[in-house]
This record gives sequence, structure tokens and C-alpha cells, in this order.
Amino acid sequence: MKKLVAIATLTAALLSVSAIPSFAVDEPAPSPTVAPRDNSAIQAFKSAMTTYKADLAAYKAAREDYAVQMTAYREAMATLKPALTAYGTAKRQIAQTFAAAVQTARTAYQSAIAGEATAEEKLAAKNTFEEAKASALATRNAAIAALGVAPVKPVAPVKPTKPTKPVRP
Repeated sequence: MKKLVAIATLTAALLSVSAIPSFAVDEPAPSPTVAPRDNSAIQAFKSAMTTYKADLAAYKAAREDYAVQMTAYREAMATLKPALTAYGTAKRQIAQTFAAAVQTARTAYQSAIAGEATAEEKLAAKNTFEEAKASALATRNAAIAALGVAPVKPVAPVKPTKPTKPVRP
């Protein structure tokens, strides 16, 4: 029983200690100090915003120009493929004609020296072969020069970059 009374007394003492009102000094809360506005930073921001708006207007115009240029680029790419095909076909035809002319000259040369031919006949056949080969080469070079340069892939337009908005101070 003594233990029970001691526990009850101890509990009451602890509860009464926590129930003691606290009296704090009422001080006014410190007002947040506002730094004076930095006029130079504000003016710099306003200037940057003016520049940004001008750059944004230029960007919108450049974006419209880009759309027009991209349309022209797509049209040029559409005409490029048939032009490259025609150029390749013509060049292949020139190469086949040259190869056939050289092969004909070689066959004639080999048939001329195949039998019991004298040295003079072999020399004449060789000279004829060299002349035919030179003639075929000149014809091929003239045809390639007349064909002209291969069609060139058009350059893709550069996409305009959007200006960045300035950060408020």
C-alpha cells in the first residue's frame, strides 16, 4: 500500500510540474528586412526583356522562313532521286560502250596474232589495237564531259533556335 501511495504522489507531482504555466516575454517578431531594390539589376532585366521580345519576333519570322525553305528542300529532294538515277544510267551506258569497244579491239588483235604471223603483222595489229583503244577512251571522255556533273544533294535548311527568356532578379 505504501508503494501505491508513493506512486500516486509521484504521478501527481509529475503532472503538476507539467501543468505549470509558462510565462514568456512577449517580444515583437522581427520584421523581415527587405533589401533595397537594386535599380541596376532591374534596368538590366528590363533591357534583357526588350531584347528577348525582339529576338522572339525575329525567331517567329525565321521559323516561317524555315518552313518555306523546308518545303523547297523536300521538293528538291523529290527531284534529286530521278536525276541521280538518270545520271547513273547514262554513266553506266557510257562505260558499257567503252568496254565493248575495247573488247572488240582486243578480239581483233588476238585473232590477228593467233596464227603464224610475222613480226611486222604483229606490230601492225598491236598499233591498230592501241589506236582503237585510244579512240574508245577519247569517245568515253567526251561522253562523260557532255554528261556533266552528277546532281548534288541540296543542303537542308538550319532550324532556328528559340531565344532564352531572361531570369527575373
